Amino acid sequence: MSRRVKKKRKTMKISHEILEQIGQLSLMNNAFMNLALEGNLGCVEEILRVILGKPDLIVKTAQTQRMLQGFKRSIYLDVYAEDSKGTRYNIEIQQSNEGADLRRARFHMGMIDVHSLKAGQDFKELPECYVIFITEEDVLKRGKSIYTIHKYIDGELDLVDDGSHTIYINGSAEDDGTEIWKLIHDFRCTKAEEMYLPRLSERVKYLKEDEEGVSIVSDYFEERQAQAVKEAEAKAANKEKESLVLKLLEMGKLTLDEIAVCTGLTLKRVQMLAKTL
Repeated sequence: MSRRVKKKRKTMKISHEILEQIGQLSLMNNAFMNLALEGNLGCVEEILRVILGKPDLIVKTAQTQRMLQGFKRSIYLDVYAEDSKGTRYNIEIQQSNEGADLRRARFHMGMIDVHSLKAGQDFKELPECYVIFITEEDVLKRGKSIYTIHKYIDGELDLVDDGSHTIYINGSAEDDGTEIWKLIHDFRCTKAEEMYLPRLSERVKYLKEDEEGVSIVSDYFEERQAQAVKEAEAKAANKEKESLVLKLLEMGKLTLDEIAVCTGLTLKRVQMLAKTL
């Protein structure tokens, strides 16, 4: 931790423990990555330029935790961006192999496609789209640092180009001297001064060493912790209510409507619990 931050601990009212925790964060931490990239066109642009090998790519919009509403299931995208040509990008950070399944990438692509066309638009207007998973481990287990998944016709080598692109970045890859590895290194790195990519390094330095940046990170994680506690308490309270419902159902003295009123649970939930008996 820098001297500048240490000198201002009292005015910031941030504990030594919190400062140490912030110091250990890397961009592979989903929440920290969200903070680093939210609205930061330069950093998102830098990442995409390295992954796609397009040094002239210009990002026009970028946001984190964008929700896409689905018919039966909705999703939050870690990073959603569009470039100057209208191409869509989704960058996902995954620390567990389960969360990086190929079918999840397919679902993300489908959801982005659904939200990319307006009523009456021709399907040919569907924009180019990239879904990029940066994973902590080698999910595809072939020892590569980057996997670009293509579509082919049986027996032919020519690519089928439908405008969809799926890319996996192996966060456990060893140093092979490439720009992709430098990006991987920077996502795993906890010290801004040891990072290769200038924009990412500058942003991480701000969040870890600048008084304002450290306060932003601290407040964000405190809010998340408070929300987690609140959700846990609500879950526990709900469990108690459901336990009471089961007891009342076994007694058989009240109607389902009356039980719903007494416990504060919805009638639908009470009906579902009744079916378990």
